[in-house]
Amino acid sequence: MPRTNVVGTPASPGSGAQQCAQAGEREHRINNTICHQCGKPLPATARRHARFCSPAHRAAYHRFSTAAKMARVRFPVARTRDKSAAGAYVAIVPDERFPGMYRLKRTDGSLSDMVNLTRAKDALAAMHGRV
Repeated sequence: MPRTNVVGTPASPGSGAQQCAQAGEREHRINNTICHQCGKPLPATARRHARFCSPAHRAAYHRFSTAAKMARVRFPVARTRDKSAAGAYVAIVPDERFPGMYRLKRTDGSLSDMVNLTRAKDALAAMHGRV
């Protein structure tokens, strides 16, 4: 059966419209590409330039290839001394910059991270075994 154009009249044999239609049919029939993620053949309905059989495989491939290219560091880690080895907490001192916030003073004189008063009292009580 000859191919017809939009109006319904058949395209002339050898015309550009007929060649394009035949090429499109060939591409869909001879789609022998495989999914880059799972290695299975793509379905016959896949587009010519498709590389994956599903959106989930495209996302998984992207996650894997991106992770392989760069180191996955979520939090920058600075070289600091071990704060837990510095000693026990001995006092609660108010923070100089932020009112209503406190720090715990250690035996070596260093200060902890900033906390509110309730958490500071809990931490001091835990160090002294009163929890």
